[in-house]
Amino acid sequence: MSNPTIDKAKGQFKEAVGKVTGDRQLETEGQIDQASATVREKAADIKAGVAEAVGNVIERVGAVASDIKDKVTGKG
Repeated sequence: MSNPTIDKAKGQFKEAVGKVTGDRQLETEGQIDQASATVREKAADIKAGVAEAVGNVIERVGAVASDIKDKVTGKG
């Protein structure tokens, strides 16, 4: 997958060239490229946050399970 930062820069370039040349389609493509890159960045941030949250939950469940096991076996 392409780098969102590079795609944003490409989009900015397309938009600027489109404005200078009067090419509305190129200008719009640049804006779409930038928006798409932003969406991919946000999705990656959300994915990382969810992965961290799931990891924390799994870690906590493991600790609780260990505590329960210790209480059941009389070690706690």
